[in-house]
Amino acid sequence: MRSFAARSLSRFIIGTSALALVGTPGIAMAQDAAATVGNPGPSDIAPQAAPTDPNATTDDIVVTGIRASLREAIDIKRNGQGVVDAISSEDIGKFPDTNLAESLQRITGVSIDRSNGEGSTVTVRGFGPEYNLVTLNGRQMPTSTLGDGASAPASRSFDFANLASEGVAAVEVYKTGRAAIPSGGIGSSINIRTPRPLDKPGTRGSIAAKGVLDSSRNGKDQITPEVSGILSTTFADDRIGVLFSGAYQRRKASNNSASVGFRDGFLGAENNWGTLAQPGTPGAANITNRPGPTDVYEIPQSAAYDVIDIDRERINGQLVLQAKPTDTLTATLDFTYSSNKVEVRDSSVGIWFNFGDTRSAWTNGPAAGPVFYSENFAPGKDLSYSSSLTANKSENKSIGGNLTWEAPGNVTMSLDAHHSTAVSKPTNDYGSSTSIGGAIFGVQSQTVNFENDLPIISYQMYPGIDPLNAALITPTGNAFRNAYFKDE
Repeated sequence: MRSFAARSLSRFIIGTSALALVGTPGIAMAQDAAATVGNPGPSDIAPQAAPTDPNATTDDIVVTGIRASLREAIDIKRNGQGVVDAISSEDIGKFPDTNLAESLQRITGVSIDRSNGEGSTVTVRGFGPEYNLVTLNGRQMPTSTLGDGASAPASRSFDFANLASEGVAAVEVYKTGRAAIPSGGIGSSINIRTPRPLDKPGTRGSIAAKGVLDSSRNGKDQITPEVSGILSTTFADDRIGVLFSGAYQRRKASNNSASVGFRDGFLGAENNWGTLAQPGTPGAANITNRPGPTDVYEIPQSAAYDVIDIDRERINGQLVLQAKPTDTLTATLDFTYSSNKVEVRDSSVGIWFNFGDTRSAWTNGPAAGPVFYSENFAPGKDLSYSSSLTANKSENKSIGGNLTWEAPGNVTMSLDAHHSTAVSKPTNDYGSSTSIGGAIFGVQSQTVNFENDLPIISYQMYPGIDPLNAALITPTGNAFRNAYFKDE
């Protein structure tokens, strides 16, 4: 590394060079190798150390990677007015987590809400997503989500699942208000900063490809791809810059669950429809360890298994043009696009109880719970089936221009304009949410057992009834819902 510019060095000693230590240990100065006409030779002047030029310039030491990201985050917090935290990318195209919401939960006072296995919205200092304002490069962004597949969003909470982290330079969380940022966030104001080509002059880029293994996925296709790239270049003496970034992510996951619905609690002394048989009455012999008269208990009313398969596809892209005609004037034009397509398939099978010919066993204590609960039926009892598909796509588009002038007197003036839209629409030909229900009749007995980690459902059909025979399934109800939502 050169410590001083060559033009600032004194010339001495014809045909030789020397090193002299000056001021700070470990810094060396290189001397010119030969004297020229008009410059003193070795017989004219005695060798001496070259003086230090106060106008000499030093080469910059550029630190990149994790240390630079930590330094930038600390600088944002140190220089910010009020209470502010930040997370910065390690380098161009590199961010700690795939999902921005999951990165934000690293900050003190920030927690996240998950949707279909991924971070979606954030809670700051106890204020829910509807109380936090989210901006992109200082601009308030519209949002649209169809939570259950056919309803308008209940709030303007921004869904961080729409943005891939590879196209983000930093995320700033302002926990107190500032005049320089838009108002409207009671809990916080969160600003997402995207890269700018003039922030890091020169030509640089990053390409990443990886596979994500999700062991929760049922069956095949447990490994899905994630590809991202970013390219930034400047020219015309670093006065003009262009940046392009893009990301494609696909993820498949599953969520399998067992659920049990209970009736309202009863006292052991109650004798109503649906309660346990009282001692000495018919059916009491089928109850093991019946709750006492003052004990509280609940009876299972229904039980079901749900198998949910989730397929998510995320596409992001950004184009940024920057020009700096003078040292104090910067013009920026950017376009940001994001889409998030989610398909959720839910298949379930369930049972329900009629509180007739039952058998059961119960735990000890004043709040008793069933160990198992079983019921026998006459012909005609059904086993229920249901299936649903929720298929929606959310698209965000934003185009904006910014003109910033650093005026004399440490005054900065900025003119910003943008137009943004957010659209949620179905991707299924039959609507944004469809569901089909059916039943097969012929259940002879059924039991739900609570002795394992998950409730175990078992049933016995009457002879000749195959529960997997599609021809025996009777439709019980269908629903087709469609929704379209746009915000700008």
